[in-house]
Amino acid sequence: MKGGENLFDVKGLEVVYRKGGAVFRAVKGIDFTLAGGETFGIVGESGSGKSTIAKALLLIEKPASGAILFRGSDVTKFDAAAKRQYRRDVQMVFQDAVGSLNPRMTVRQTLDEIIKVSRSRRYTAEELLDLVGLSKAVLEQYPREMSGGQCQRVSVARALAAGPQVLVADEPVSALDVSVQARLLNLFRDLRRELGLAVLLIAHDLAVVKNVCDRVAVMQHGLFVDVGTAKEVFEHPTSDYTRELLSAVPDVRRALAARRCAVG
Repeated sequence: MKGGENLFDVKGLEVVYRKGGAVFRAVKGIDFTLAGGETFGIVGESGSGKSTIAKALLLIEKPASGAILFRGSDVTKFDAAAKRQYRRDVQMVFQDAVGSLNPRMTVRQTLDEIIKVSRSRRYTAEELLDLVGLSKAVLEQYPREMSGGQCQRVSVARALAAGPQVLVADEPVSALDVSVQARLLNLFRDLRRELGLAVLLIAHDLAVVKNVCDRVAVMQHGLFVDVGTAKEVFEHPTSDYTRELLSAVPDVRRALAARRCAVG
């Protein structure tokens, strides 16, 4: 992990949903930090609250309590101008890449629009495609003409167009086959190294984060039940839930056993 300053410092974050007379605490007072150049993974099953954290960071959901500090300032108290800059600094990569792209716009139109709206002159559309490993031929294609993996790379390029400091990637590989997943995860790792980006990677599968994240939090019922370096969480889980997740990923267990044998 690169030794960057903390970009996010989340303290006692709680998100509550209300419908009629029912109250559901989706996130129950969690704390975490995200440093510049770091990849932090949040893993948990559907409904655990991990995507709600992403929505809170992106100001889609309003916290019931707690603080979300970005470079020391509480994002929930930003004025309109500060929010505009914040939304350039923190960009989202969605799970449904195809659905998140405008079907009536070519890749060039999609990227040029973001460059114009964000007033970012850091990259051209061609340079953005090069960053995510796509050829310039893709520029004139529509989402329906590309594979799921290509669409997700375009989604990453669109996020990079604003010149962000943080990428929030919510289940970015869950809709892709295993070989494509691996290539996309390698892309996140390369972007972190080459551009100094911080990445918050949300997943439901521990295998997704094992080789990418510096630190990992395992989430269950709105709480973090295990937090630590990737090595700590994978080799020395403290909760039964984390051990259950690990037992469902045989390749992780075999890799850890092989490592221990090699050391021994």
